[in-house]
Amino acid sequence: MLRADKKAEIVRLPLNLRRLFTGRYALASGKRTFDARWNKAEVEAIAAQQAESPVELVRQGERGYWVFKDCFYWEDDGLSADDVKALALQRIRKHDRQLANAHSLMRAEEAGQALRPPVSIEIRRAVFERDGGRCVDCGGSFDLQYDHVIPFSLGGATTVANLQLLCGDCNRRKGATL
Repeated sequence: MLRADKKAEIVRLPLNLRRLFTGRYALASGKRTFDARWNKAEVEAIAAQQAESPVELVRQGERGYWVFKDCFYWEDDGLSADDVKALALQRIRKHDRQLANAHSLMRAEEAGQALRPPVSIEIRRAVFERDGGRCVDCGGSFDLQYDHVIPFSLGGATTVANLQLLCGDCNRRKGATL
């Protein structure tokens, strides 16, 4: 699993004799500063390379620290640079979709349009009975949510035929896809 590290940054350390030879720059996350050191030229090379592909900065046992597109990540699954890039780009696309959706909802609100019609109790009961009170994907019965098969954002209607029961996890995985 790839996780963002909002506290991580490459910091410039105070100059001393040892750092003159090993480098003045290091990765810091919170109060922890890692042992790896880089000189100014190496930091500039990392900055240039991470714009296109992930750069592994430090590996501490199972945990690897990466930088990609000016964001720092850590993982403990032994991921390759391609794996990190795929997961980071997926995270970026999801963030962009959420932001676009929020802007769209804001514009709709400002224009006085209804955001989404509520699902009537009759439709909810019919869908619940049809799906047997269980998630149609995994069969779970916890955190059930009414999901549009054809997403509302893509023009899907709020009808019995277009609604299904999904648990929260399955609904989040599906997102606004068909």
